[in-house]
Amino acid sequence: MPRLAAVVRFSSLGDVLLAAHVPSFLRRVQPDRRAVFVTKERYAGVLRGHPDVDRVLALRDSTDAWPELVASARALGDVDLYDLHGSWRSWRLGAALGSQARVIRAPKHGLRRRLMVFAKSIRPAPLQPLLRTYRSLAGASPADALRPWLHEALDEEERARARDVQHLAAVGGFVLLGVGARWQTKRWSVRHFAALGSVIERDLGLGALYATDVGDDTAGAELRSLVGPRRASRIVSLPFRDLAALASSATAIVSNDSAVLHLGPALGVPALGLFGSTVPAFGFARQGPRDAVAEIPLPCRPCDVHGRDRCPLGHHHCMERLTPEIVLAALRPMLAGGPA
Repeated sequence: MPRLAAVVRFSSLGDVLLAAHVPSFLRRVQPDRRAVFVTKERYAGVLRGHPDVDRVLALRDSTDAWPELVASARALGDVDLYDLHGSWRSWRLGAALGSQARVIRAPKHGLRRRLMVFAKSIRPAPLQPLLRTYRSLAGASPADALRPWLHEALDEEERARARDVQHLAAVGGFVLLGVGARWQTKRWSVRHFAALGSVIERDLGLGALYATDVGDDTAGAELRSLVGPRRASRIVSLPFRDLAALASSATAIVSNDSAVLHLGPALGVPALGLFGSTVPAFGFARQGPRDAVAEIPLPCRPCDVHGRDRCPLGHHHCMERLTPEIVLAALRPMLAGGPA
């Protein structure tokens, strides 16, 4: 009987979505492999119903949460602990388990990413897509297909709520446009998103649904002013699982470098990433076989490993000069089923 696997990724949401492929890779190699997933409580619900996760251990946001988590982990018995976070907390968990845990750590590549930002003249080699690294860590083949684990995890109520929203798009299918992102420098302008949606509807015969972050009233208001009252109902702001259920029926996803982009491989939907202050060379893009990116080369890119609240040069050319026409050119082959 294979040892139990404990996959550790505490945050953030997009990273958890990518890490959640690892239990599927492990089970591909050993069909009777059992896995638990260790994450923060706020992300545990995203993993509900995961076909390859037997249990989620959640780290609560309270002062007594850590001893509780360690006790739950020790109760698992001997485990292979896949540390995908590489933080002091994940190292501490491995140390707390002692001899009952065999720790397998994913390479962090933090130094190489920082060299890409702060030592561009060195020209560090780009990192491979993270899911390729995760396949290797799990012993899976690089050619192994991704299991759309989140598509399988959605329940009927979530799918029903998504159908209620989906009817707002054109009958022939729709493209989900992920407008939000935590960092401002990773956001394509709302003006460009509105223009792209109009072109998708006019030239491609598809609908366009705009997904804004819950609580982001500013982006929603700007979008409504741009698309007009007749199309304002196509702007949606949904809890993440409901958004995933909606995205699962999309022809494609177009998103900033955010968690919405990583819905693509988790759902089996082609995803096009829009990159400004960050770059695909960090390893967080082109995870699926039909995924693509849209970007423009600028000497100031990348300007940060994670993103910034504002452009350090004050112009945000990386996103302003990334026109809807450039994005549409990257999207067309994905919609045609051709190579990304």
